[in-house]
Amino acid sequence: MRISSTSFLCLCVLGLLLMAAGCTQSQPDTAASTPGSPEPGNYTSNETLVAFVESAVAYAHANGKEKALAEFSDPNGTFVQGELYIYAYDFNNVALAHPFDPDKISVSRMDELDAFGNPYTRQFIDAAKNGFGFVRFYYINPAHNRTVESKLGYVVKVDEDWWLGSGTYTGPAPTPVHTSPATIPDLTGNWTASMAGYEESMGFSDYPTVTMTMTMTISDQHDRIVSGYTVFTTANGTETRTPIAGVIGRDGRTLATAEQDGGYCFGEIVGPDEIQLTYLQDGPQYGVAIDSLKRI
Repeated sequence: MRISSTSFLCLCVLGLLLMAAGCTQSQPDTAASTPGSPEPGNYTSNETLVAFVESAVAYAHANGKEKALAEFSDPNGTFVQGELYIYAYDFNNVALAHPFDPDKISVSRMDELDAFGNPYTRQFIDAAKNGFGFVRFYYINPAHNRTVESKLGYVVKVDEDWWLGSGTYTGPAPTPVHTSPATIPDLTGNWTASMAGYEESMGFSDYPTVTMTMTMTISDQHDRIVSGYTVFTTANGTETRTPIAGVIGRDGRTLATAEQDGGYCFGEIVGPDEIQLTYLQDGPQYGVAIDSLKRI
């Protein structure tokens, strides 16, 4: 598993801690000066939203990028219609045009989250790379006392360099469910694993212990934060040791870690003496694995 003929590709311990659904967000794509949103119950249709964005793409193709960006950034331009307006981005999520938030132009918004902590800007990129698509996200509505509402975005790729989008509010956001943190398990100690997986260089394997063993040591834990290392030992006694750090989820059953050499695993804390991990490695030496760890 995370070992090739010349190097050790290890990442360990599990993810799924996206738990914090707090209502924090940076400046929204709908700035406070957003023009009139529809009255409650009178929302823009999906068909109108799609037609609006596609008309902007046609304008860009017909008039060129420079003229189109100037038009899309004009708050009094033809592409501001009620709550609808066009924003333009490149594929690094750097804003190219925005009629109501000019300070965002030339700024990357790749890591922005919506009001529920969802990476909606990255979802825009994914949809645009596919040519077009809808993205559901949750944003403050300046026209309704800045309350968080559900919003539907629609994006279309103009060419390989940039894309356009717009969005419409579709009603109140669902009420987030807040739960109390679960009891945090103590993971300190030594763990040994049986493994099964697939590597580009060797295909499927169950990594028999006669050829390679894996151990994980959690040497320190502070509340939900852990640190330690993994060791892979080959049949000839060669050891590869990689420092790791991780976070236990609020549910007390999930864990995510980062490794010194880059990479990650995700999985479940099955019980006080058992962890199931799923390992992923992308790149030229790609691979996947399932680790079943038992406390030693």
